[in-house]
Amino acid sequence: MSQKQASNSADIKDQLRDTVKVTLTLNGATTHILWNRQIPLLDALLNAGIHVPNSCCRGACGTCICKLEEGEVRLKRNFVLSETHLQQGLILACVAAPVSQSITINYDEF
Repeated sequence: MSQKQASNSADIKDQLRDTVKVTLTLNGATTHILWNRQIPLLDALLNAGIHVPNSCCRGACGTCICKLEEGEVRLKRNFVLSETHLQQGLILACVAAPVSQSITINYDEF
């Protein structure tokens, strides 16, 4: 392997480490995107051209609620969801930060 190939391989590994695989269901369709760990989940979805419900983008209104079916996220703020909602797997996409390497979310069933 040449030095350039090794460098490219390292760059790809860094990019993969900085992204999370997202599988989402919206309006009956399943889609896959890569989520840059540096931005909230909602921004990643919108940047990928996926039009999900949203409004305040601050964790205050609840418009972006979806169900986390697999994986783990951390909510940077939460003014809407109760402990019961959190135990049911509900999250706010606008303030969700990734913990796991992949997640599955569902906007159709929550």
